[in-house]
Amino acid sequence: WHPSGSHIVAGSIDFFRVIDVASGQTVQRIMVNHQVEKAKRECVVWAIAFLSSGTVVTADSFGRVQFWDWEQGTLAESHTVSTSAALSLAVSEKEDSIVVGTSTGATYQLQLLPVKLGGLEKRWVRTKPFQFHSHDVRAVAHSSTALISGGLDAQLVIRPLMEKVQKKGYDAVLRKFTFPHRRLVSCARKARLLLFQFSQYLELWRLGSTEETGKDGEVLPLCRMPEHLVQLKSKGPEHIYCSCVSPCGTWVGYSTASRFQLYRVRCDGDGVSLRKVPKVPKMLPPAYQLQFSADSESLFVASARGCVHVFQLLEPGGCKHLHTLQPPSGCSEAVYLLAPSADGHWLAAVSGDWAIHIYNLKCFKHHCVVPTYDCAVSALAIHPSTNNLVIAYSDQQLLEFSIPEKQYTSWSRALQSWGLHRAWLERDSPITHITFNPKNPSHILLHDTYLLCILDKSLPLPDDSALLMNQSALKQLPETARKRQLHAFKICKKFQPLLFMDLLDENCLVVVERPIMDFKTQLPLPVQQKKFGT
Repeated sequence: WHPSGSHIVAGSIDFFRVIDVASGQTVQRIMVNHQVEKAKRECVVWAIAFLSSGTVVTADSFGRVQFWDWEQGTLAESHTVSTSAALSLAVSEKEDSIVVGTSTGATYQLQLLPVKLGGLEKRWVRTKPFQFHSHDVRAVAHSSTALISGGLDAQLVIRPLMEKVQKKGYDAVLRKFTFPHRRLVSCARKARLLLFQFSQYLELWRLGSTEETGKDGEVLPLCRMPEHLVQLKSKGPEHIYCSCVSPCGTWVGYSTASRFQLYRVRCDGDGVSLRKVPKVPKMLPPAYQLQFSADSESLFVASARGCVHVFQLLEPGGCKHLHTLQPPSGCSEAVYLLAPSADGHWLAAVSGDWAIHIYNLKCFKHHCVVPTYDCAVSALAIHPSTNNLVIAYSDQQLLEFSIPEKQYTSWSRALQSWGLHRAWLERDSPITHITFNPKNPSHILLHDTYLLCILDKSLPLPDDSALLMNQSALKQLPETARKRQLHAFKICKKFQPLLFMDLLDENCLVVVERPIMDFKTQLPLPVQQKKFGT
């Protein structure tokens, strides 16, 4: 689209068209391959941008970024950025910088710079190449401070523009993300089942078990192997957006962009059957998050309109709509995180405006709002014995809010006053899940993609001079010295990348890791580039 909305431009093979929106007619048809005599292959226009000056920018399969005057149909500038295809491009808000993604995995920046220092005449110049991907870079974005790229290698890379970053900190760090920051695995603790969410199907597994005991670090033999119980396929081309299994393991729900489905699961001996729940009450799609209550008698469905639908689950396999929880502000932002309390009294809901609303489920009324914080919430959970809400934010801050008292706890205030360890705050990956140890109420279990952490509130907080990851060092010390160096953070990096973690009971923790090489071996071969000397 042209920024004014008057014209759109559409790419094709060997040409692109400029279309007048009002009339729907093509006002200009420009050949992108006309300067190549007797071209042996077709030139595909993979990406187009329309600048406010009337310049059309194209990226094509010949690896070129070209600038066109759309009214005259003439080529103003051409830059060959790659020997392979240029697949994607994005323009900065000021239209003085462009990022281009290519099929070699490289991204390039072009900047509009003066021809002479202090002069008025400007030209586009290729300034910075970056090689952070191994395969096609099919999506790029340009923010005010960073270049963002997404590749076929399943990586999202944020490359800061150092000249735009005012000070060192989180915004000045190169970040790579491989997995989405949302739940793809859910656990039925009582039934010891795991539900895995794929793009168009779900898999339900029963965990294995052992009767042996051993020392720390030992691998115990299984008396019962993990068992794949059932695969549930979604109909149609739509991807599954969210899913969940109930704690008792007898209910499974999932949602796509257009429909919500609920199933009753029955385990008869070694066999498993699924029965679709008929006449599920209709709601405005899609569901952004699903969460069952601790007693498996209710289902909470987060909507795209800022509300939460509460369903009662009925025997032998039905449900009815009980209530719709609405924030008093009338917020229309989608709810993307839910956290019910173990006693069934409270529900915390996080919306896209980063507000955390607390609802009383006994009377279905709004209870309070957690004080606003200027970062997105990445995970939250309600403590089963204190009903304190523990919140993790995208900037790695941790807060604890007392729901009954409607205020931050004394431990949370002390944490903010002392400050979190610098190594903790400089982590790239946000906390994605929080749970608690019922045997020890002072323990908070958290994890991100690269670490599992037990936060012990009964121990002192570490300062920046202390070693944050000190578990291996502590094992080498005598008992008296060990006690002097203990602090609240116990960190394990054995499991990577970490997709999911939960406590099945007081003695058993389930961890799901997804080695990156498992899916990288399934990718097509990258574009081979001849290197000097080979």
